[in-house]
Amino acid sequence: MSSATAAARGAPEGPIRFLKQAVAPLNARRLLLPILLLGVLLTASNIVILLNAPVKGHMPGAVFIVAALVRVLGLMVMVVGLSRLIAGSPRRPWMPDGAFWLSALSLPLGLAIAFGARRLMGGSEGDPLSLVGPELLAAAVQAPFAAWLTAIAVEKPLAWRPSPWFAGLLRWLPAYLLWTAAVTPLVILHAMLDFHLIKQPEAGFWPIALVDGPLSLVVALAILCLNLAAYRSVAHG
Repeated sequence: MSSATAAARGAPEGPIRFLKQAVAPLNARRLLLPILLLGVLLTASNIVILLNAPVKGHMPGAVFIVAALVRVLGLMVMVVGLSRLIAGSPRRPWMPDGAFWLSALSLPLGLAIAFGARRLMGGSEGDPLSLVGPELLAAAVQAPFAAWLTAIAVEKPLAWRPSPWFAGLLRWLPAYLLWTAAVTPLVILHAMLDFHLIKQPEAGFWPIALVDGPLSLVVALAILCLNLAAYRSVAHG
């Protein structure tokens, strides 16, 4: 049975095939500069945020707030732009159009899910093992929406209706969950490094911060590519 026939009948995608589809687009040379810029953004903003992290019980300062906003907005612009480039979207990659702003509205939902999972399961940044359950729970709750949220950013006309993007969910979701779980240790390592740099900034701040920045880039690209693979599975399945 051909892969196309299997997809048409709703057979689950194998995890290796799904992973290959996820990472293959990163070979495109036109993505090199945006990826480098994303890495600089994540590294530089993280360093400024960590150097200006507020003391517990105190309000954050202006530098911290500005750096956090630059990080969030810059990440949104770069993720949407890269998604459009990789997906071959008819939308202009770097245009903050209606699809971009609708994508931005979904960001607080994802943050709320992650925060809620941590509160529900009692994860502590000082204990990496306690973060495994909350991170996996948050990823599992968000996973079914991956194809739709990516479609919002790249499709034209606007993919505001979620129902078409849940078609064939079981075809790609198991592989998506598997590889998302594989990325979870990197997410936890990133959180632990940030926790260390906030609590003990004098203990090797710069070497750790310069490793933590590229690590956050790897995590961002991994999630981006997995979401795009889920989107393509529906769009072209």
